[in-house]
Amino acid sequence: MKASTRLDLERRRAALLGRLQALPNLMRGSVYERWHKCGRAACGCAGAGPKHLTRQLTVTLGGRTHTRYVRVEEVEQVRAQIATYHELWAIVNALTAVNLALLRREPAGGRAGRKRRGA
Repeated sequence: MKASTRLDLERRRAALLGRLQALPNLMRGSVYERWHKCGRAACGCAGAGPKHLTRQLTVTLGGRTHTRYVRVEEVEQVRAQIATYHELWAIVNALTAVNLALLRREPAGGRAGRKRRGA
């Protein structure tokens, strides 16, 4: 991070907190597509015919992996929620960098006036 004034860092932090509050609904996970057989004996996929394309959402919560079918009309909504989750982490990382830079800065008055013990 480039050298910034304390005021610049505080403004950046305020902007990041504003972005954080403005985030819409979010969800962690991933959506993937897979081909599978439907299980109906009369369907073409049961033999040599083409399989069916489905979309799945996979999320790990509490050490367990949960998978759910995602309907065609839900795909964009779920992908948008996952994208918002990634945006959340980008904001959290930027906010952490700003707060770390603020912690590294000297307090008002600096160290120049202090004397070391035993010196």
